[in-house]
Amino acid sequence: MSGAFVAGLDAGLIYNEFPLMGGQWVPEDLINPRIKPAYKNMFEHDVTVQFQHRVLATVTYASILGLTALAYRGRRGLSPRARAAANTLAAVGTAQVILGISTLLTFVPTPLAATHQAGSLTLLSVAIWLLHELKKLPK
Repeated sequence: MSGAFVAGLDAGLIYNEFPLMGGQWVPEDLINPRIKPAYKNMFEHDVTVQFQHRVLATVTYASILGLTALAYRGRRGLSPRARAAANTLAAVGTAQVILGISTLLTFVPTPLAATHQAGSLTLLSVAIWLLHELKKLPK
């Protein structure tokens, strides 16, 4: 959903650098005081929308890597299919991050942006596959 707001507001056309935004971790113009009520910045202000997308992507990717690391810990272990799903999730997540950063740094060329959007569906599909495999584990 976050990416839809980025695309809809053309928020990828601003702050075309990574990881900083305007040389700062949190840009000065994160909140537009003219947008009332202030919470609407989350949906209507391109800077806020891009910042949210970056934070959400970073947290999601860190969670994916953590989950994949956990797939290799513990005495019980995961089935080979569940481990394959976890590995695939990490690989697709890595590709998605690389696509997203590349899209931003190259000022959002349409083919790259479309591939990044398709990547989000692939990531969701692999996450669903992993959940399906985890449900098969004995309790």
